[in-house]
Amino acid sequence: MTTISPARYSAAAITLHWMIAFLLLFQIGLGWALEDLPEGVAQFAGYQFHKSVGIAILILSLGRLAVRLVKPRPAPVPAGRAQAFLAAAVHALLYGVMIVGPLTGWIIVSTAKVRLQTMLFGTVPWPDLPVGQALHEPAEVLHGLLGTVGVALIVLHVVGAIYHHVKREDVIGRMLPRSIASHKAIGVAAGVAIVAGLLALFGGRTMSFAVPTAAPSVEASSAPVEAASQGAVEEMPEAAPSEVSSEAASAVAKAAPWKLEKGGRLGFSAEYSGEAIRGTFKRWEADIVFDPEDLAGSSIRVNIDLASVESGDAQRDDMLKSDSFFGVGADPQARFVATSIRKRGEGRYVANGTLTLHGKARPLAVAFTLKIAGDRATASGSATLQRLAFGVGEAEWSATDQLKDAVGVDFSLAARRISP
Repeated sequence: MTTISPARYSAAAITLHWMIAFLLLFQIGLGWALEDLPEGVAQFAGYQFHKSVGIAILILSLGRLAVRLVKPRPAPVPAGRAQAFLAAAVHALLYGVMIVGPLTGWIIVSTAKVRLQTMLFGTVPWPDLPVGQALHEPAEVLHGLLGTVGVALIVLHVVGAIYHHVKREDVIGRMLPRSIASHKAIGVAAGVAIVAGLLALFGGRTMSFAVPTAAPSVEASSAPVEAASQGAVEEMPEAAPSEVSSEAASAVAKAAPWKLEKGGRLGFSAEYSGEAIRGTFKRWEADIVFDPEDLAGSSIRVNIDLASVESGDAQRDDMLKSDSFFGVGADPQARFVATSIRKRGEGRYVANGTLTLHGKARPLAVAFTLKIAGDRATASGSATLQRLAFGVGEAEWSATDQLKDAVGVDFSLAARRISP
């Protein structure tokens, strides 16, 4: 074997090399997979994850570059001028893919017409770059090319390493732990690394972002909110204990849990320039414990996946998901929790509670009608909220002359009592 000094790259360089290699292959496969994802929740989740992995690659690549500049590394293997130039070019271009790829993606996100807060792995908010809109299209073109270029460079890199290994020039071994020293062991490790890389590429390509189907399937609604038929909605104070009927207060707790059936609907309506805009949320779930004779022991909790919004216009849906409206990057869910339930007539109720939306919690009263037949129940209801109280529709959308402040919400559902 060729004698070189130092014999191997530093432990930091080796660790970063393999981490970046597998992440980069996974990211390329993931980028291809995003093209096939359906619009909506899966696509939004896929792009958020793609951005997270990209930023991770950028940070690791900058760390790898710093280690390369600071730590001593093995001398180049003696080779002809053309071969040495090709090896140096492949290495330089790989660094370009590792760093420019995430940077162009970051520019695309930062210059998009509809801004969506990037949350790294759904947790850490990541800022936009202070760059102009003119960079959007060039960055998009370059970013799209880098996936194919990256695969080609990785193949050249691997072929070159194998070529040197066959010539018994210990190039691969320099990027492996010291314990892997023999020519045969290095060959086996190289084979394992190639298989692992292909699995990373395939894993990214087949990545699924399907949302669990615990929530009911929500069908599109074309009906407007009919508050009169559902029961007028008012902002009401929480019911004091004395407002609960004496029968319910003295009765043994009877409230039982209910499971939602498929086919429910959660819709909304707003007015823009004199026209009604209606939409639905395709994914939501509710935990309901209820009995008409035990309102004190009843409870309602609803979680709404804001990224599942559909209003019949894909561009408008993207805008609704943006930071100016729902801000799904930072707050992907809206939550309603009832704090009291009051009866207002035969089969008519009001649930007073708190709605949390866009990082703000405000009181909300939801009027609903309920019919129970044995272990099956159907319910429908409505509420009215002021979007500006939740910071929905900020900046140029904060004026109410075109986009009204009041937003109507309506729902219908069927549920079955869960037997103890």
